[in-house]
Amino acid sequence: MSHRLSPENEQFLDRAVSAGTFHDREAAIDEAVNLLRRREKLIQDVNHGIEQINRGETVPFDLTEMKAALQRRLQAG
Repeated sequence: MSHRLSPENEQFLDRAVSAGTFHDREAAIDEAVNLLRRREKLIQDVNHGIEQINRGETVPFDLTEMKAALQRRLQAG
């Protein structure tokens, strides 16, 4: 498979590999694709949430309960 990147992206990639952030160029490109996949999933999830709001499918938000639930999760490990 051929990869054609802009000179700026080539330099960025080379610096990331040289700095030890990634083992090699392929690992860096794999991570970039994984991030794109996660971004697409996040966009889908946000759009789904917006659709739910538009349909009136919401529940009241209780900040105190949210904090308590988060603390319980953190304490559970």
